[in-house]
Amino acid sequence: MASGSTAEPRRPRQDLTPLLHASSVAIVGISGPERFGGILYNNLAEFGYPGEIYGINPRYETLYDRPCYPSLRDLPERPDCALLAVPNSRLAAALKEVADCGIPAAAIFANAYSEPGEEPSLAQQLAEIAQASSMVVCGLNCMGFISTQQRLPISGYAVNAHLPAGNVALISHSGSVWEGFVQNQHGVAFNYIVSAGNEMVTSVADYMQFALADETTRVIGVFLETVRDADTFLLALEQAAEQDVPVVVLKSGRSERGARLAQAHSGALAGNNATYEAIFDHYGVRRVTSIDEMMDTLELLSTGMRPKRRGVTAILDSGGQRAHMVDLAETIGVEFAAINEATAARLAAVLEPGLDPINPLDAWGTGNGADEIYFECVLALDSDPATGLNLFAVDLPPSEDEDMSYPATAEAVLPRLENPMAFLVHASATVGPRQVNRLRELGIPVLMGTETGLRAARHAVEYAAFQRARAQTQGDATDLREVRQPENLDALRRTLETASEALDEHASKELLNAYGLTTTRERAVSTLADALAAAQEIGYPIALKTASGDLHKTERGGVRLGIAGPEELTEEYLDFEARLGSRVLVQEMVPDGFELLLGLVFDPQFGPMLTIATGGIFVEVLKDFCMLPLPTTSAKIADALASLRGAPILQGVRGRPPADTKAIVQAALSLAALAADLGDCLGEVDINPLVALPDRAVVVDALVVPNTRKPA
Repeated sequence: MASGSTAEPRRPRQDLTPLLHASSVAIVGISGPERFGGILYNNLAEFGYPGEIYGINPRYETLYDRPCYPSLRDLPERPDCALLAVPNSRLAAALKEVADCGIPAAAIFANAYSEPGEEPSLAQQLAEIAQASSMVVCGLNCMGFISTQQRLPISGYAVNAHLPAGNVALISHSGSVWEGFVQNQHGVAFNYIVSAGNEMVTSVADYMQFALADETTRVIGVFLETVRDADTFLLALEQAAEQDVPVVVLKSGRSERGARLAQAHSGALAGNNATYEAIFDHYGVRRVTSIDEMMDTLELLSTGMRPKRRGVTAILDSGGQRAHMVDLAETIGVEFAAINEATAARLAAVLEPGLDPINPLDAWGTGNGADEIYFECVLALDSDPATGLNLFAVDLPPSEDEDMSYPATAEAVLPRLENPMAFLVHASATVGPRQVNRLRELGIPVLMGTETGLRAARHAVEYAAFQRARAQTQGDATDLREVRQPENLDALRRTLETASEALDEHASKELLNAYGLTTTRERAVSTLADALAAAQEIGYPIALKTASGDLHKTERGGVRLGIAGPEELTEEYLDFEARLGSRVLVQEMVPDGFELLLGLVFDPQFGPMLTIATGGIFVEVLKDFCMLPLPTTSAKIADALASLRGAPILQGVRGRPPADTKAIVQAALSLAALAADLGDCLGEVDINPLVALPDRAVVVDALVVPNTRKPA
């Protein structure tokens, strides 16, 4: 747990102690040193595992100078965990014996493949056995796990016995990614590193909760294909945010093709990418795009640093690399600190002539007095009030006699720094091990690449900003209670429960109006006389829309705008009646304003989500939208609205007055309240457009779809 956290650790939903802290293990299928069961034993022995290791194989009486038992039932005591080094054909019988012996944990490495159509599948049989005995299981189809503090390496592949204990917990759906992290030369050290496999009964979220209950955990990394236990996953993310433990996720399935591959690989839906983005943003999860970025981010956050400001300073020894860094930073979204005149003067006093006192800073001149120049420049940049994080961005090339001047400068300046510092090398392939090792001994992270290093820096400053914002709103409840609950709530529920298809526009608006959303003045009528009377009451000009099966009314020529008077209305009504039916909607013409889309979608994994988007081509072509998990608050809605690329237009452009953003936020909040009350009856809500005007926000068109989801 990160220092300074006040939240009490919660008890994990599953107690993984018998698995990740096993005090004794049994290897079912132990074998010679070259085979899977033998490698399992050798890893434990070479790591110095302090617990008892029992070998199970009826073919041997002894192995590795230890007795070998015919079955688990013959053991002198019940072990904590059984390691099933057996093929698919023996899995069901082996796990049944584990359950019969009351062993609380197991690891299953095989994939439990069944032929198509085989019912129940082998995986289902195994899950039923484990669930019936409340067993925790790593796997199926996993590489195992390593608990470094306990010197507990569970893997059928050779593992470095000198793997150091650290403060990073890593959980991976991919076995190859798991192995890559185990063998990393990056300086990232783990307390737990878990290959979760297919999560037969024990999920990624369970491992996260267990890691969060361990005080040594400072950051959690997850290679994620999908979420199989959404409720526990969200609880784990909330717990991590409360304890100020960053979660760094590399989520596969971002692209359409990647999602298909993830589904084929893991047997589970990859989920909607926009939904994951919304969930991650809500809980402060840092989403990375590559394994190298994940490595840099984990190393940076494992220090526990929390930059107090977003501004980043960088000191370099190359003008060309500085220009490259500035280009990348603009693309990535790293904010370089705007240093003040006092800082610039302090830099100018020590820099050689011709070097600009700016940030990022190229401090390399002739090389004369470089140690003193870099020392003073780092202190000057660090002390600027805009600084949050310092980057020492220089190459550390290997040689027979490596130049240790930069590590020496870092060691000298470190005690005097007000803000955290990291080194950034521009190419990971050109680093000197002595220099890098010395920096890491000093507790200074070394980021391996300009791009991945800048991305890691952005994650560090943005996570710190997330926690600052969270602290300011700590304890704030959702303000959905401020939205009036309709008196006819029961009647609205019955309407949705009995509807066999989507509500028409008028009925949809009546539901929204019941929750306080401002809708167009309109009347649904079925005769020309009633249409003329409605138009007279509302006032010309009016809009005329077909109300007969009108889900695609625009495409069917069922919308006429700006009808100026009775004669025109009569002509249009008769045309509608002949082509589309007599029932129409007579509606006020809303003045030109800024068009938005508001919606509710119900994600099969994570539940109701609020969508806010700019209308027209912005949402269709530019994908300018934001999603929020529900429940939410007006403050979060306002932040989401401001994050849209089209949001500046709301402030007024080309002489148009600004829109009433408070009304937009209130409309979205009312929609969230509707989801809170009637979400189980709703399948989808679409308000398109919501027209934002200077004094209100008006629902011009809407569609409410009742729930067609199958009950859980």
